[in-house]
Amino acid sequence: MKKINKYIVAITALLMMVSCYDGIDPITEVDSGPDLEDPTAELISPNGNVLIPFTDTEVDLDIEVLVEDDIEINNVTVTLDGNTIRTFDSFLDYRIFMEAFQYENLQLGSHTLVVDVTDTSGKTASDTLAFNLDNTYLPSVEGETFYIPFFEGLYTELISESDPIVIGTPDIVSGGYSGNTYEGATDSYLTFPIEGLFGEDTFSATFWYKINSTPDRAGILVVGNDIPENRNQGFRLFREGSATEQTIKANIGVGTAESWNDGGMIDVTAGDWVHVAFTVSATESKIYLNGELKNTTVLDSSIDWTGCTDITVGAGGETFSYWGHSSDLSLIDELKLFNKALTQAEIEDMQ
Repeated sequence: MKKINKYIVAITALLMMVSCYDGIDPITEVDSGPDLEDPTAELISPNGNVLIPFTDTEVDLDIEVLVEDDIEINNVTVTLDGNTIRTFDSFLDYRIFMEAFQYENLQLGSHTLVVDVTDTSGKTASDTLAFNLDNTYLPSVEGETFYIPFFEGLYTELISESDPIVIGTPDIVSGGYSGNTYEGATDSYLTFPIEGLFGEDTFSATFWYKINSTPDRAGILVVGNDIPENRNQGFRLFREGSATEQTIKANIGVGTAESWNDGGMIDVTAGDWVHVAFTVSATESKIYLNGELKNTTVLDSSIDWTGCTDITVGAGGETFSYWGHSSDLSLIDELKLFNKALTQAEIEDMQ
């Protein structure tokens, strides 16, 4: 009886196996045919020059390759500047291979990246990219002509890649709005040539500012000419007030007269960083604090640049040190100039 049961089970299993294959062709090996086509190799990434932040000197480079063959890929090699950095010889899909990886700590400069492929019949293909890794600063807003971040102990203006004339003993210290920051000192300031910085009758200046209210008044940004106590040309952005409150103000020279903008007040006791923006168009001057418009003044005429050659940063300097507007001991960070009058939306985006 036991033997009969065993026979029944075996016959049932055999019938089930036959039914599983009912209507399905058995798998048979298909001839892949002759290897007629060359393989293809493509560098997906990078696909051109690589730009990194101006504060960086190296990057972990993202690399992506795509390789294809009509029959079978044998091996893939990736080289950088003549050195092999990756080799692949095992593939899940032997006709298509895509791989992404990183090469760490690539330094600034010119580089050549190559991907080579060989198929099983010995045919080869390659793709080559010559590219430059650069950290040159690119302006973030249209019309930006000047930018000093005061990073790594440098006063360098990044768009022109030029350095100022340094008067006295200002400093670059830690604790800025973004990294390091300019710190003023008595009888100290920076000067830059203004050629190419401003529009014919428009400009803007923006920066982050933490006030040191001693002295109780100071020049911040000044452009003037060499006529003593003349305010009919250029502009003067300055502060005045007390130990607890300081007002950011501006004076604009319009040729035969001057225009005053009484600006807005900053609470010194709060100890906060404040974003200051000063814009001048052909008809108006405006002062913003933390993106909020504080005051608008209508100009009788457009700004006059006659005889103006330099901008002073951090003091009244040679042309506006009278009335006590000497050096500013405050902190100034992320200083930018523009050849246009910024909109409020553009200023708000800087917050």
